[in-house]
Amino acid sequence: MDRRLRVRGWLRTETPLHVGGAALNPAEALPVAVDGQDRIYVPGSSLAGALRNWMRGADPNTEHLDSLWGYAEDGVPDSGHASRVVVHDAFITTTTAVGVGGAPADPLPSGGLPVRFGVGIDRVTGAAAPAFLYARTVVPPGHYLSLELDVETAETGFDRERDRLGVLLEALRSHRIALGAATSTGLGRVSLLPSPFAIYEHDFTSPDGLMSFLLGEQTQFDESRMRPDEAVLPDRRELLTVTLRWRPAAPVMVQAAGEGAAIKALPLTTAVTGEDVALVLSGSSIKGVLRGHAEFVERTARGVDAPIPPLGEADRTTIAASTRTFLAQLNELPAVRALFGAARIDHDYEQRHPWGNGALTAHECVSLTPVPGNIWKVLADGMSDRDTGGQTVLPAHMRAVLAELGIEQADHVAIDRWTGSAADSLLFSVLEPHGVQWEPIRLTVDLTRLGRYRRPALALLLLILRDLDQGRIPLGGMVNRGFGDVSIEKIEFAGNGWDGGTSLAAALATPALAEAWSAYLEEPP
Repeated sequence: MDRRLRVRGWLRTETPLHVGGAALNPAEALPVAVDGQDRIYVPGSSLAGALRNWMRGADPNTEHLDSLWGYAEDGVPDSGHASRVVVHDAFITTTTAVGVGGAPADPLPSGGLPVRFGVGIDRVTGAAAPAFLYARTVVPPGHYLSLELDVETAETGFDRERDRLGVLLEALRSHRIALGAATSTGLGRVSLLPSPFAIYEHDFTSPDGLMSFLLGEQTQFDESRMRPDEAVLPDRRELLTVTLRWRPAAPVMVQAAGEGAAIKALPLTTAVTGEDVALVLSGSSIKGVLRGHAEFVERTARGVDAPIPPLGEADRTTIAASTRTFLAQLNELPAVRALFGAARIDHDYEQRHPWGNGALTAHECVSLTPVPGNIWKVLADGMSDRDTGGQTVLPAHMRAVLAELGIEQADHVAIDRWTGSAADSLLFSVLEPHGVQWEPIRLTVDLTRLGRYRRPALALLLLILRDLDQGRIPLGGMVNRGFGDVSIEKIEFAGNGWDGGTSLAAALATPALAEAWSAYLEEPP
């Protein structure tokens, strides 16, 4: 090693982040990773893996980057060499302040973090599939990760590694690298803050440089010397981004887990600024709706029914059979697998479904208007009112604020089938977001990952977008009760030779896609 570039900065979480830790109880939500001092962190190995994978780009081989990131040959003892990129653990904090020795001063407490839930939907019954409840603890948006990495290089390769580092930093600034689990559902989106940020250069080729390092003197590197456009990297992955500008035609929400105190059914929210929250359509919900409709389209075109789950008592045998059936429902259609991912079933999984993770990422969709944190706390935890005998109530002035935001309480009652009157103890309340404005829905498709299914998978995606544009696909929860209707105002494409001026009709009329879809349907699934 002749020289070293040392990067010191901060990443900010833009969407919820989950990096898993050791789970002690399989019945509880997956925990986040904590160190021996109970500090939440992203292990350096996890962060390094995400950075290396992004730099690898579209090249399935790693040879072009082995000299930088290290390698070891399978079955060859003492082969390869260690990585010349040293990535430190990234501690998660509430501020960017540092304490003694440069350690983060305000670590995020590990208790009280939100939990994201998900459930698999059986394609035949339309109900929750047995044994497919997902729960993971997440770090909310608006927190910070300490970024500390060193790039060690010889004198002859300094310019090359300097430019590669410049490309990597630019990718972090532009949200192109996601961290942790469930990144295809919008989790783990981070951005590199412009300040505090510094790059230091250590020169070990001269006595003066060695003495400066030993004395702790820091020489700040001029980032303008980096030439990212000249960086020697494998080809980048080809991406297609789809932006859907929309508005709700009925209340649209993903219901939060558990019940509120003042109102029972509350929308799922995410932290924004300070104590305020915003309503959110989770990426997993959006992706699940699109996948379900994709299977419906392909099964209709093929005339193939979904495997029927066993019905009967919920004993171990029935649940195990239902699990196998549900996985078979997910894995039966090749274009759907390539676009949305394939579930692991057996040891031959990699040979039969080499893509594994899906090519489509559905990003989180957040409401544009925040809800004041003090109001949301009353909704979730309640407020005791002595005048009403200690019942939890929502004050009138808070209801007025919510109404101005386009959010109001709606009450529903079950009707007794014999008396025709209200059934006892069956009054339900829902906080309906009927007039909320939302940011666009964003989808990203990794065209490189689709491989030979690129054209039929794109054709399938366009058919889904057509049906969404025509109001055939509701979003969110409670869609059988009048929720979820949306109106698509505009669909914008970027990639695959399409641009903002390409309409959905023009994309659907692409001859190559129509031919590929027809040929694909002639193949057995």
